Amino acid sequence: MKPIKLAIIGVGGYGDYCLGLLERFVDPESYQLVAAIDPFYEKVPRYAQLTAQGVPMYRTPEDFFAVDRADLVLIASPIHLHKQQCLLALKHGAHVLCEKPLAPILQDALDIREAVAASGRKLGVGFQMSFCDPIQNLKRDIQSGLLGAPKSLRTYVSWQRYDSYYNSPWRGHIRDAQGNWVLDSILTNATAHYLHNTCFVLGDRFDTAAMPEHLTVELYNGKGIETFDTAFVSGKFASGGDFFLSVTHSGDRDVDPILQYTFENAVVTASGNDDSAEIIATFADGSTKNYGAALGEYHVAQKLRTMIAVAADPTLDVPCTPDTVLPHLTMCNAIFDQADVHPLPADRMEHVSEPEPGLFMRGLADDALTCFQTGKLPSELGFDWAKQPTVIKLDGYTTFSGAKCCCKEDTHA
Repeated sequence: MKPIKLAIIGVGGYGDYCLGLLERFVDPESYQLVAAIDPFYEKVPRYAQLTAQGVPMYRTPEDFFAVDRADLVLIASPIHLHKQQCLLALKHGAHVLCEKPLAPILQDALDIREAVAASGRKLGVGFQMSFCDPIQNLKRDIQSGLLGAPKSLRTYVSWQRYDSYYNSPWRGHIRDAQGNWVLDSILTNATAHYLHNTCFVLGDRFDTAAMPEHLTVELYNGKGIETFDTAFVSGKFASGGDFFLSVTHSGDRDVDPILQYTFENAVVTASGNDDSAEIIATFADGSTKNYGAALGEYHVAQKLRTMIAVAADPTLDVPCTPDTVLPHLTMCNAIFDQADVHPLPADRMEHVSEPEPGLFMRGLADDALTCFQTGKLPSELGFDWAKQPTVIKLDGYTTFSGAKCCCKEDTHA
């Protein structure tokens, strides 16, 4: 196969991580890196390496497209730039792999979807679990009926985030300093993969995700950020199956993701955040099926291998497209538009100094675990710190208004 021409926009943070994935897990004969694009490319971690390799560097995508072309553009830039950079790459005839989220608001995602259709090119969105074989094989077994009808899909994550995590121009913010929508939260960032995956595995095709009928949510803020760092989300699908997500950054201990997907014929479980996190279905007769681990870096790199293959052969299918991510984005936008956010109780918040400064709620990790185990919201369990949930209306919701967000204080310095 002739190597495709690959350009990367944003080679600092996540783009640097992707460069590492390319080096370790992608056939070097399958691509030629023709551009590293970053307005501050002299400061990126691999500047010396890219220079030594002779990779051309540009400050803007416009500078690159003025002198060269790419078969595939990887977009790993700040969220508010995704739409314009997707449209630019498609206009110049490139296929696109855009890191999640595709866009902060539904209107932008729909504009990108329209541009993809008009371009004749393909665009993948970097929800890596959708690309990897373990999840794809699980989805096939769900579609075939092997596991039976879905009953309950539950996820629990307690990932501690310290003060330094929010020392950022966009993390925890509704807008960036220039007024662009960001809508960063635990649901749109760190645990977005798990909310999306809940919908993805129940999609009726290789590249679809199921849209819930409605949601009931409780949102909490322990960090003093503009958005929320703790979320409990309960929802129901038209299939009759329900789901429950219990996730926090303010828990008093770190617990890697735990998944428990219950079907009529089997219970699917996974625990961890690396190659040890094997997805295992246990059937009623005691037999098991091991799908493998979906969270190791080799599987993360599958989105790169897939989109490089698509750029070489556009007849290949993309498992995660703008249409695929609409259920996740719709839920998140509707939550921002409709849900109340409550502070976690100040008398239970504890400052820590090791391994670095941070603020966490005493007992929250265990409380959130109990919510996961029972499939009940904190208010349903009667926790004394819990507030009343918000019912989120999804039927007919197609446009993010931002009206509720505009009432919140801007904490940009």
